[in-house]
Order: sequence, then C-alpha cells, then structure tokens
Amino acid sequence: MPRPLKFSLFALVLLGLVGGSVAFYVAQKSLTLTVDGRAQEVRTYADTVAEVLEEEGLEPQAHDVVLPEPGASVADGDTVVLNRARPLQLTVDGRTSEVYVTALSVDEALDQLGYRADGLVLSASRSERLPLRGMALEITTPKDVTLVADGQQRVVTTTAATVGDLLGEQGLTLGPADRLNMYPTQPLLPMMRLQVFRVQITEVVETTPIPYRTVETANPQALEGNDTVTQEGVEGQQATTWRVTVVDGVETGREQVATTVAVAPVDELVSVGTKAPPPPPAPAASSGNRPSADGLNWAALAACESGGRPNAVSSTGRYRGMYQFSQSTWNSVGGSGDPAAASADEQTYRAQLLYQRSGAGQWPHCGSRLFG
Repeated sequence: MPRPLKFSLFALVLLGLVGGSVAFYVAQKSLTLTVDGRAQEVRTYADTVAEVLEEEGLEPQAHDVVLPEPGASVADGDTVVLNRARPLQLTVDGRTSEVYVTALSVDEALDQLGYRADGLVLSASRSERLPLRGMALEITTPKDVTLVADGQQRVVTTTAATVGDLLGEQGLTLGPADRLNMYPTQPLLPMMRLQVFRVQITEVVETTPIPYRTVETANPQALEGNDTVTQEGVEGQQATTWRVTVVDGVETGREQVATTVAVAPVDELVSVGTKAPPPPPAPAASSGNRPSADGLNWAALAACESGGRPNAVSSTGRYRGMYQFSQSTWNSVGGSGDPAAASADEQTYRAQLLYQRSGAGQWPHCGSRLFG
C-alpha cells in the first residue's frame, strides 16, 4: 500500500476515536443529589430521576419524598432530592397511631405534625435525631379539665396523660370505697369532667321496742268482770344492724345486716274472773230503778282510781273511766261503748250496780275509800 494512503487511513481512525470520546464526555451530566438534607455532586449518564437514584443504590419507598418526581428527565446542573420517610409510633394523650415523617429530628417531626403548642410533654428530647427505622414518640398536650372533689369544682390545666395521673398531680388520694366517674387508666381529653365521689360505709345499730303479750288466765273463783293483773307487761328491745352507705355526705343506701333481741319482752299476766255473779236485788220502788248505795263516798273512790276524771285511761289502756272499768266489767253491768266516753253520772250508776253485785272488792286498792 502506498505510504500516503496509509497515513490517510490512520488519520481517519484517529479522528473517529477522538470524536467518539468527545461525544461520550459531552453526554455525561453533573448533578446535585440531596439525600435527607445531605448534598453531594454526582456525575451520571442517566436520563431520569429514577435512573439517577438507581445508579446511587437508592430505592424510594411509598412514603418517601422525591423531587422532581421519579419519571422526570434530568439535565446537567439539576438537583435531585430524596427525603426518606421515618415511621413514628405516635401516642398523643393516650391514643396511638402510626404516622410517617420526613423530619430528621423530633422537633422537625412535631412541626410537620402540627404540634407547635408550648407546654408539650414529650418522651424524647426535641433535638434527638430520628433514625431511618423510626421510633416511638409520646406526646401529652396541655388540656383544661373540670375537677370535682371534696365539695369543690374547679378547672385545671394539666399535661397528665390519664385520670390516675391527674389525681396524683393534684394530690388526691382515693379511699378503699371511693369512686370515680371514669376509669383511672382512661386518657384525659380537653373539656372532660372528672368527679371524685367520697364514699363512707358504716354499720349503725338501731333499737326498737318489742310489744309485750297479754296472757289471760281464767279464774273460776273470781266473779265475771273481776280481772286482776298479776304481772305487769314490759316491752322488750330489738337491735337491728344496718350497713349505711354515704356518698359525699348524703345517705344513698341502707342494707339490713342482722337483727337480734337485746331485751326480751315480759308478758302481762291477767287473771280473768269467770264465776257467774248472783242476781241483783230488786230495786226499791222509791229509787226509780237506781241502785241503792246511799251513804257511800263515790267521789273519794273516783279520786283514788282516776283523779276523778271521767275520761281517764290507765297506762296499759286496759282500765278506763272514773272508776277504772275493764271493758268486760263495764259490759257486765249493762254499759256499752267505751267507759271513758260515758258521762260521769252513767259511770257512777254503773259503779253502784257493780258494788251492789260484787261489793267494794272490785276496787282492791281504793275500795275502802267508799266508807271514808
């Protein structure tokens, strides 16, 4: 081959190689890649954002932020931003949820989540960095709660997380029987109303009377209507134990626990005459059918038996009127109704009939006054 031709061919090959290298170099781009706030310069032949990230070994996840978007084309001098999301196990005032943030610190995360209020109580320092794997973060916000306890109602501003935490913060302790209108573990929310019920449970013993019985025994030796109390009745006492519940000073419940007889009653014993009385003597014609008992001091007998009061009633209620008739004796001498409701004249008349029939023994304590 002639020498000049060889030089020409060599020149053409060299020109092709140099031209290709120049074209390849011209096609390369210089980009700024910022990952989680850290910028670096990269050189690439990639045509899109996604290709740039892939070349750098970065694979965006669902919650990551990529700018421009992965399908966008890139040119020399462009900037590609990747902010990787961190999962947060976020608990706010006792309520837990999972959120994602691209913040690099706790403080930035709070800002992204909108928690900018002063007085927040956090489980981590604001300056603490968020790891890529995420973290658990608890936030307690200040809230106004209406607190009712020990007769007072007030609004308190608190960052306590639960009802129990608020009670501890306010120095309120619960007795064994005290109650709340919420559970101690219940999370606090703004405008809640927490009430403490002070409960006292005591046992109280009440005493009530037990009536005595009246036991009558027939006495065939005594005339009908001649009744005698041989043993006075005495009331007994019954003790009842109650379990009493008082809430905030007001009794709300009473339960009977036990009943016992503290003192047994004593029966009243009465001897009741059953002997038939003799027939009454015929009245004198001049007496106008009234009994003949002239010369006897009926006023003295009435004064002794009843203080002279026609409506007198004994403490037992058994003996009634001026002359303290029993009902059966009153009926046996023709009386009707309540002896204490009869007139003084009728009572004296019936007493004279009784005297004519049975003598002064009908009034064992006061009968002698008839002859005074």
